[in-house]
Amino acid sequence: RAPNAHTHGSHAYATSPSPIGRFVMSLTVSPHHASSRMSAKTSTAATRMRTRCASRAAPTAAHATAARATHSTHACFGARRCVKVRAASTPSSTSTEQSETYGYENFPTRDAVKESARLAAELNVRVPKNEAYQQTIRRSVTYAGVGLRSGEVELMRVRPAGAGEGRYFARVAKGTIDASSVEMNSEVTYSDEEAEDALLERVRMALSNDEEAKAETRARAAATRAEAQAKIEAPETGVAGEARARACVDAVVEDVRLSSELKGDGDFVVRGAEHLLSTLEAMGVDNCRIELEGSGEVPILDGSASSYAYDLCKIGLTPAVSSSGAEEPRMAWKLTENVMVQEGDAFMMLNVDDSTKLTYGIDFTYKSTAIDKQWESWTPTEDAPYALHIAPARNFGTLQDFVAYYRAGYIRGGLENCALVANGGEYWNAPLRLNNEPARHKLIDLIGDLSLLAEPGMSGVPVGHVVAYKAGHKLHAKFVRAVAKAAKTKVPAQIWYSGDE
Repeated sequence: RAPNAHTHGSHAYATSPSPIGRFVMSLTVSPHHASSRMSAKTSTAATRMRTRCASRAAPTAAHATAARATHSTHACFGARRCVKVRAASTPSSTSTEQSETYGYENFPTRDAVKESARLAAELNVRVPKNEAYQQTIRRSVTYAGVGLRSGEVELMRVRPAGAGEGRYFARVAKGTIDASSVEMNSEVTYSDEEAEDALLERVRMALSNDEEAKAETRARAAATRAEAQAKIEAPETGVAGEARARACVDAVVEDVRLSSELKGDGDFVVRGAEHLLSTLEAMGVDNCRIELEGSGEVPILDGSASSYAYDLCKIGLTPAVSSSGAEEPRMAWKLTENVMVQEGDAFMMLNVDDSTKLTYGIDFTYKSTAIDKQWESWTPTEDAPYALHIAPARNFGTLQDFVAYYRAGYIRGGLENCALVANGGEYWNAPLRLNNEPARHKLIDLIGDLSLLAEPGMSGVPVGHVVAYKAGHKLHAKFVRAVAKAAKTKVPAQIWYSGDE
């Protein structure tokens, strides 16, 4: 198997190996290595964390298997369908003909050849376009993964909903969500020779001038899309008396740390929903039912939004119709006055504009020169789609912060690749997936928290230019409430992605 190979659903991934270490939860460095890479105090704290996590009760076999399947690191676009390549023994001879890159002058190493074959075998998916009417997902998708705060295996199922129902969470009884519904097909393993054949075939297709072969390929692709589009699941309405938490302003908990919280019926509290809500908002899912079985926490997965973005591309969207079967228009808020909130040198502001623009700035120079200062701006109607430009960005922080969070009990779970961890002037799990990956991840959080401004069936992110600097979920919540009280009007929602590319 390729190093650091993981599976997610029916897709296998080979992620870049970490050159230094793993996430705090999985640190297995020797005492000698620990003394050279971190202080003895930090090493002792990491050892204690491993001991505490190892002592936790093990989940059921089905849940644990599903968690391993969904809690993975995704490359580039996040969830790519990839093949695993079985490494052949390297010839011991130093002759040119037997060197590991013989015949592949453009590849520096054999691993680069196999990586290209892996990417060539990816499942090509289309980013669904936004529409002027409300949409929902075509069919349900199930996730199983570790809760970053609970440390337990959490099960979640996202289901279609009708027009005007909006996005809401529902607590379901244990055993309602079938963990076996998380697809875990067998892995595809290629030898070096098979990988070369796959790469060569892809090159031949790219260079082919055979119009008949191209027409056959297009016809097969069209048939596959038509088959997928025919599989539309009926919306789920739930049961009477179930505990729900709506993804709206009224449910926002302001005094939060590390993630967003939504207060629902009774003692039902939803934690860590910002990555999921961000993806649903940005990719045009206005109505859906999200079932949670467990503590009420959304699984952290790989710390980004790439799993959700990939699945939405894979299953596609469909019109969310009303009880009469009619399509309903999709609306959004447009402010008529500027809004600003501030705490110390951190601030958030919304300037009146005719288009939606999002800008985020962070400053970690006092914690890590690896993260340093970053600014990232994204205009949805002009820049690359969310699924490619924003979703792959992982959660991030410094090693010292994660150690402190574990000690304080804010974090109890998490696997090795659910965050980008910085230590001084370098990253423990480089390389980065994107330029300014930390700042782009803050845009994921921002979109997720702004989505709470939506009324049922609406787009949540308002029309205007939102600028945030050194903010967090607590300031996001304060800003959302301020925007909710500001003067505004309802306008047709902007089409963030038209599907033309």
